[in-house]
Amino acid sequence: MRAGSPFRRERRSHRPWRGADPPRRVLIIRLHAIGDVALVLPAASRVARAWPGARLDMLTAPTGREIAGSLTAFRNVLLLDVSGSPLRRIVGALRQGICLRKARYDVIIDFQRNYLTRIIRWVSGPTAWSEFDRFSPHSAAERTLSTLASCGVPHPAHDIPFPQSPGAIAAAAGRLAEAGWDGSTRLAVFNPAGLWATRNWPMENYVELLRLWRSREPVQVLILGTERVRERGEEIARRSGGGVINLAGETSGGEAFALLRHAHVIVTEDSGLMHMAWGAGVPVVALFGSTNSTWASPPAAHAVSLDSRDMPCGCCMEPSCVLGDVRCLARRTPGEVLRAATALLMRCEPLSPGENG
Repeated sequence: MRAGSPFRRERRSHRPWRGADPPRRVLIIRLHAIGDVALVLPAASRVARAWPGARLDMLTAPTGREIAGSLTAFRNVLLLDVSGSPLRRIVGALRQGICLRKARYDVIIDFQRNYLTRIIRWVSGPTAWSEFDRFSPHSAAERTLSTLASCGVPHPAHDIPFPQSPGAIAAAAGRLAEAGWDGSTRLAVFNPAGLWATRNWPMENYVELLRLWRSREPVQVLILGTERVRERGEEIARRSGGGVINLAGETSGGEAFALLRHAHVIVTEDSGLMHMAWGAGVPVVALFGSTNSTWASPPAAHAVSLDSRDMPCGCCMEPSCVLGDVRCLARRTPGEVLRAATALLMRCEPLSPGENG
């Protein structure tokens, strides 16, 4: 491994479930941002399918409550406050571990693996457990599967979409109808939400992408995300002459997740919504500039990543471009992105609005 590389080997603890019967209570741990939580939801789907009789709970931070709480497979969503001083966080982890010990979880799957979650697991005393590999040079999907295997989760024949309440999905359809979507026109989500300049595809490219797409077929664009994305969505709508539904800054995490269930495809920069869309089964065209795409790229089954690994300066993880032109993203033309989206849609055509819900 080269000097300065984020990749490294660390010892991880695990003990697989060896009971003759499936476990009765399983806890999944994932803290931090909404995208981080969304990334493990397909893994939770595997657990639910492999151990259908188990009670499945999730421990997350307050930021992940909305999206985890909107899913019907979790019996309980438990919260850990990770704010404040290190001492305050440690005390909170000890208290949480004592509470979990009383609940007697058979299996704890720790997709966070930091000092707080290790405290929680040590105190709670599950029969079986596993920890996420945070730093090796493998994709998040590979490391997720490894975490599941380490605690003895049988590999299911196929994945199932993670369930969300029919009421939430229907409410999302109603909101889209009120905003002008007819329910049958191709619904494409544009997500210009990259946090840094080196993660932003140029605005004019989104506008040109929509123009090219509309020259081939009717398409409705939906903008989702936080308030930070709203102004970019307004610019796309203004320069495209309308036909864009901009709900950025107007939805909770759970509502955004339900809206994504109706999308045919998403064209997205590196963001939490990208992971949410992939977790919802939406075909994803991911545009990666400075991001370390080895870690962040969604698995290829219903995703394609246009990244910078082929460039000498690629995956630099810098917030500003040392060359001054963010060429890793600027080189991706609207035509190239449209071809990628079209090919992906042909491969994933069995999915229709609402089917991935």
